Amino acid sequence: MSLTQEVKRRATELGFCAVGVTGAERFSLAEAAAVNRTQEGLMDGLSWWSEARAHASADPRRATPDARSVIALAFPHAIFPSPSDEPQFPFPARGGGPGPPAHASRASVRSERLRRSGGGPQGRIAAYALGRDYHEVLLERMQPLVAMLRERGHVAKTYVDHGWMLDRAAAARAGLGWLGKNTNLLIPGVGSYVLLAEIVTSAELEPDQPLKKTCGSCDACMRVCPTGALVEPGVLDNRRCISFWTIEHRGVIPLDIRPLIGDWIFGCDLCQEICPVNAKPASPDTPALEAFGPMIEARPRLEQLLALDDDAFRARFRNSAVWRTRRSGLLRNVCIALGNIADRDSVAALSIALNDGEPLVRGHAAWALGRLGGTAARAHLELALRRETDAWVRDECAQALQSCGPLVVPSRV
Repeated sequence: MSLTQEVKRRATELGFCAVGVTGAERFSLAEAAAVNRTQEGLMDGLSWWSEARAHASADPRRATPDARSVIALAFPHAIFPSPSDEPQFPFPARGGGPGPPAHASRASVRSERLRRSGGGPQGRIAAYALGRDYHEVLLERMQPLVAMLRERGHVAKTYVDHGWMLDRAAAARAGLGWLGKNTNLLIPGVGSYVLLAEIVTSAELEPDQPLKKTCGSCDACMRVCPTGALVEPGVLDNRRCISFWTIEHRGVIPLDIRPLIGDWIFGCDLCQEICPVNAKPASPDTPALEAFGPMIEARPRLEQLLALDDDAFRARFRNSAVWRTRRSGLLRNVCIALGNIADRDSVAALSIALNDGEPLVRGHAAWALGRLGGTAARAHLELALRRETDAWVRDECAQALQSCGPLVVPSRV
């Protein structure tokens, strides 16, 4: 058995659902595309991204001069979204853009059912974030492969997505799958619910060939995106992406984006859920499930999340990717989701958030109360406006009061 075959066999035993090999040459085409999109502003808002990083990430030999091969790996999520999951609000139609998903018409029915059951509104978390932090999982799973290569006298360096590597370019050139119109790597028989990693090594391994598949005429992902973030096939405008706003962005979410976020509180899977390649995704096997450990809820109760203080947030999400948002970012997102679901039973929870120590939370809670409207929401907003000292939060309260409409005073008979 060749070393290449040994690596692939061992990777499969470790729970990786796809493995391939490519040479350590630059990813020149992907490099040019990344630089162009950076210059066009499509990557704006990502403080950690730059043209310099695009150039450096395209060169596997940058940190490993002796590199000869790149081992591309895909590991399955511990949980896939359920096809029965439905949003609790109808997606707003975009001007000139595609309409809402087919399931949106059932949203009000589901919302009413939840309300009557006493469960309360729920948010949605992207599937990749439901288990233990995937950076730790992937690094642990790669270690036996790294050890095997080093025992043979080879250099081996690992990369997960916080490392400087063009992950999807490496995976595509190594033949794992093809890059879809939703920008995700689509793996035949597996789908796109995977996490990518690489090992750059001095070992001369046998390279695989890229797949010659495409999405053909399918553009379902482009049509389902509420914000129109997929501006061209395979091209994402970061400034419109729900995942960017709910994960990467640290500040105020623009008014025109908030209604489009729906009930997502961390990330978004819409362009994956609708992809036909994911119609029957391969279920994770035991190694994958064991690797991710205890799961967080895919559909957490939003009002419960609003009650989290710093210690409770840390205890619940410290070992999860959700930790990236910090408490203020998550509660900001929760307020937006509650505003979009618009269940007036949430006024009490939002009124507490209106007194949060973080202005970011208070301002978005005000917006949500304006969306809910009604006498109780108006009363809380008026009180907040009288005592609020932060200028931006005051503006949010004032705008929310306008959204509530005029105060209706019952006439005396």
